Amino acid sequence: MAESKFETIVIGGGSAGLAFATTAGRIGGRVLLVERAQLGGTCVNRGCVPKKILWAAGNLANSVKDAAAQKIMQANPVDFETLVKERDSHIAGIRASYVDTLKDAGVRTESGQAVIVDAKTVEVGQKTFKADQIVLATGGRPAVLEIEGSEFLQDSDDVLSWARRPDRIVIVGGGYIGCEFAAIFAALGSTVSLIHDGPHILDAYPKDLALHVQERLRNTGIDLYLNYGVRTVRKEADRTCCTLQSGETKMADAIVAATGRVPNIDDLGVLVAQLDTADSGALKVTKEFETSCPGIYAIGDVADRLPLTPVASADGTVLAHKLHGNGASAIDLDLVATTTFVYPPAAHVGTVGHAPAREGCVTPLEKNVMASNPAASDFYQICADESSNALIGAAIAARGAEDIIAMAGALIAAKAKVDAFTAATPVHPSFAEEFFSDTRKDD
Repeated sequence: MAESKFETIVIGGGSAGLAFATTAGRIGGRVLLVERAQLGGTCVNRGCVPKKILWAAGNLANSVKDAAAQKIMQANPVDFETLVKERDSHIAGIRASYVDTLKDAGVRTESGQAVIVDAKTVEVGQKTFKADQIVLATGGRPAVLEIEGSEFLQDSDDVLSWARRPDRIVIVGGGYIGCEFAAIFAALGSTVSLIHDGPHILDAYPKDLALHVQERLRNTGIDLYLNYGVRTVRKEADRTCCTLQSGETKMADAIVAATGRVPNIDDLGVLVAQLDTADSGALKVTKEFETSCPGIYAIGDVADRLPLTPVASADGTVLAHKLHGNGASAIDLDLVATTTFVYPPAAHVGTVGHAPAREGCVTPLEKNVMASNPAASDFYQICADESSNALIGAAIAARGAEDIIAMAGALIAAKAKVDAFTAATPVHPSFAEEFFSDTRKDD
């Protein structure tokens, strides 16, 4: 017998599910949110937030090391254990705030594993709930590297639960997750090797930007093994050893597999297992976010969209307005800016193509005094449509890239000409000054 009837049941309390539930609740929808673990999902608990806090600590450590090299101040190691305790306390506060937010929006919550019986029925333990529609927002998890000894590998969830920093780390996978962990832990004092099975890292990024980041990682002391695969992993005493396809072995305190993510659809019942999926394994959805079963929708990393937190949050908000409000339009995925948080951050948006790449142009003045290699940081590309001169893409590796790239995305959305960058004068001295003024230059 059903306990309650709702308009919508949303399964998953991560970025997508929270955005949907709070938006729908605030505009009057009767919503039940089911979460089997902790509110906040991957982003808050095992992704963006804890990783960005570690990145900020590594950024500070890099600045102090640079200043120490110039004998301006003394370098001291980061107290990793204290950093983790402070980080986890902050994250617990975020989770607590979600409880209040959902309550204020009038959303009912239920803890436990949800199983979808049909397009209008969900079971959570011994309880049964009915709704007009169901929204899947169950996110994803790290993919398992299918090799001998994979049980000895750690993944991104494990990394972000470390209470102590390993001295020697091997990371398998050169996507953005692997590159970020490599940069962060090298900055925090670990010896890091990065193994990637392709010719260069960041395969999904513009090639020139990826090659620039690759060289920066090398220059910071990270050992890169490109076109290498891992054959086996084994445990030796208190360390882990991996054998590469070449036969070479690497020993480390921790070997981390950062080889992609897969959607969480396995435990939702037979009906969900029968839904149409894309090549990525994520659920196929229409422009209205509906799966192959009418009345069941999917948003966030479980759907075949860009697996990014801003996209998940935006899609959750849009779907809430579609189902409970006056409608809304999905965001344009071609205008989603992407950033890999290495040092400095590397970001891109739109179509970059073969636009001229410029490196080592201008750095803020203080870095000329407090950095041992101040001119090696900056990189950018600006791409325009040949016929209209409208901005269509940009790539940046520089301090503040994650902010500047958003402005470039806004200009692309506005169909602005490239020389719109020169309409306003940026601050001197800054990277933005060079980036903006470059639109005046001839290629």
